Amino acid sequence: MRLAAVLIPLFSLRTGEDLGRGEILDLIPFIDFASAMGHRVVQLLPLGETAPEEASPYSALSVFAIDPLYISVASLRGLGDRIEVAREAIGGIRTVPRDRLRGTKLPLLTDAYHHFRTRAGWRQREQLDGFIAQHKGWLPDYALFRALKERFSWANWEEWPADLRARNPLAVEAARRQLGPAIRMYCYWQYLAHRQWLAVRSHARRSGVMIGGDLSFSPARDSAEVWANQHLFRMDRLVGTPPDAFSAKGQRWGLPMPDWPRMRAAKFAWWRMRIRHAHSLFDLFRIDHVVGLYRTFSFGANADEPGCFFPENESAQREQGEAFMRMAIEEAGVEALIAEDLGTVPPWVRASLTAHGVPGFKVVRWEKENWGTPKECFVAPRTYPELSVATTGTHDTESFADWWRDAPFAERRKMVTAFALDGRVDARRRYLDLAGMSAILETVYAAPSQLVIAPIQDLFGWTARINLPGTVSARNWAWRLPMPIERLRQSPAIQKRLGVLRTIAVRTGRFVPVTS
Repeated sequence: MRLAAVLIPLFSLRTGEDLGRGEILDLIPFIDFASAMGHRVVQLLPLGETAPEEASPYSALSVFAIDPLYISVASLRGLGDRIEVAREAIGGIRTVPRDRLRGTKLPLLTDAYHHFRTRAGWRQREQLDGFIAQHKGWLPDYALFRALKERFSWANWEEWPADLRARNPLAVEAARRQLGPAIRMYCYWQYLAHRQWLAVRSHARRSGVMIGGDLSFSPARDSAEVWANQHLFRMDRLVGTPPDAFSAKGQRWGLPMPDWPRMRAAKFAWWRMRIRHAHSLFDLFRIDHVVGLYRTFSFGANADEPGCFFPENESAQREQGEAFMRMAIEEAGVEALIAEDLGTVPPWVRASLTAHGVPGFKVVRWEKENWGTPKECFVAPRTYPELSVATTGTHDTESFADWWRDAPFAERRKMVTAFALDGRVDARRRYLDLAGMSAILETVYAAPSQLVIAPIQDLFGWTARINLPGTVSARNWAWRLPMPIERLRQSPAIQKRLGVLRTIAVRTGRFVPVTS
């Protein structure tokens, strides 16, 4: 099946109902929007809750829990006019800062829980209990962790009292009793999030649209999962990347090093639970930093000490990665998996993924032959393998329009030649208009690749970016649609663009219109 996907973070959605950040139920009108432009997959970034000061979804407080800030509050009971009061207080700001959003939205969710606690009937309580039992592998630990973070003013768990830090059973049980009401509230928030998610999935299925997710490489060091599973992580090592042309000393991500021998001895039980959970939320999902599952680069505490790979040699690396991929296929099926194989990845890793039937990425601006030689040229999308994901960019790249503007003329000319776009795209022009972007998109969509993913910015010629790697900024992980989806659907210019994109998807065999 040939599919086209639009990449948009959930936080980037915007409707007239939200409180300054994308919400779960915003996906329902966006699914219709995607379908109108011939795209049958909506690709998201990770949904995990992050700490108050952390914006990156790839450094989550929990890789299982959906961030409560994504819960759509407009439909919740027991809030009366408080939602309108909150909306007026926000004052129509396009992007509400996270601290302000937490201060506005979490009290509303607290009120919703108190309404449930005092007004819910036995059937609703039974449903909540059933949800908690269904997610017993992660939810009780997450809810306790979340309550303890509040108790200790969001201090890192490694700074908690020793008995809780070490998860002494008596101390943990005492905390569960003392924090029982808060723990149940955090379970209720997850219950709400998952009920809304089920409504989105139901609408997507009726619309013939799939939801794509993103399985981040690791939870943050200060996370519920690391605290609850300390035996599965090397706390003396931090994950990163080796030195390369962009970083002379390598990159330190601050994520805890997985204890791969212990994880494998447990038959990847924790990872199996993660993958089953992801598959319950998404039709397909991207496995982040897949090369790290074959060989993980990490650093010790000494800043001057060079990092190293685990496992050390290629045969052990291949064996570990392939054991992981077999497990992932067992849990989710190969059709649900996409491998993020970007960056410095040994050819044998990509060969291994191909052997397992898992597609990797082809970012068109990085797909070249004869790098660094006079014969350097772009690879034509028509030559991409069927088992691949073609894309114009990722959440970490600038928009395609910005890349085109900043690329030297010779670079633009090479792309026009490789893509056979002479007469349709003028390489001399630094500013790529929508007609030129459409021509490039059609060339990419016509590739043999099973899946094409385009960031929404590239579909509409917008220039905003999601994240600038290596920087910490309020602008990262904060971009939202330029106007609510309801207004986008009313715009004649947007409607015209939707028609163009739909035509491209139909012409390249990625969308088949339903005929009556």
